[in-house]
Amino acid sequence: ATHARTRATGFRLDEGRLVAVETEAGAIPCDRAVVAAGARSGALTASFGDRLPLESERGYHVMIADAEAGPRTPVMASDAKMVVNAMAGGLRAAGQVEFAGLDAAPNWKRAEILRDHLTSMFPDLPETVPAERIRMWLGHRPSMPDGRPCIGRARRTADVVYAFGHGHVGLVGSARTGRLVAQLVGGEAPEIPLAPFDPRRFL
Repeated sequence: ATHARTRATGFRLDEGRLVAVETEAGAIPCDRAVVAAGARSGALTASFGDRLPLESERGYHVMIADAEAGPRTPVMASDAKMVVNAMAGGLRAAGQVEFAGLDAAPNWKRAEILRDHLTSMFPDLPETVPAERIRMWLGHRPSMPDGRPCIGRARRTADVVYAFGHGHVGLVGSARTGRLVAQLVGGEAPEIPLAPFDPRRFL
């Protein structure tokens, strides 16, 4: 197998069959392809004429290094709408939902809310944590309007399979999705009906 570190930009077909994936580094010959680019999958499907209503649910993360306190096991704080976990790198909180697309600048006030929730939940943390101990970042959850992922073939060719849009449960759904995609790519019948996840429900 060859691992190409480049950005895919589209597909090349010949009489309805896939012959290459177009990338910024040139065309990569192939006869099957899977679009599993998370929140950035929409640009690839649009290059095929499949304009799907994929949106990024932006989530924020805060990590406090060398935290003086934290839970023994992961905790979901429902009132704060966040998950807290003590990790090797520190005390981590993740949460928030923001619809602002892929390119808008981060709104770090949302991450600061998570930080403030942490200091409220764990009184042994200093009320003001030094900035050098705090790391904040933003992630994109690829989400569909009905909450179901897109798993199925492109309209223009059966050689391209879509697998994205899992929202908040991408890690949970990854193994089963991978098996279903392998069955589609290999020409096998999927082990479960895929109609509820068919991308064409939006087309």
